[in-house]
Amino acid sequence: MGLLDRFTRARAGRGAARGERRRVPTFSEMRARMRTERAEAKLMETEARIHREAARIRHDVRASR
Repeated sequence: MGLLDRFTRARAGRGAARGERRRVPTFSEMRARMRTERAEAKLMETEARIHREAARIRHDVRASR
């Protein structure tokens, strides 16, 4: 078995075709992704704050009865 055969057999099952490789995201795509993640985190925090406030109001209404 030659040296070239060893390399081609080792790579045979692992290499992806040229069109199937994962594309590296561009800087603007990464920035947009980070912006989206920050917006989602802010939305989740706002939602949690709303639920805490609603729970506090419900508790106050029940206590005043």
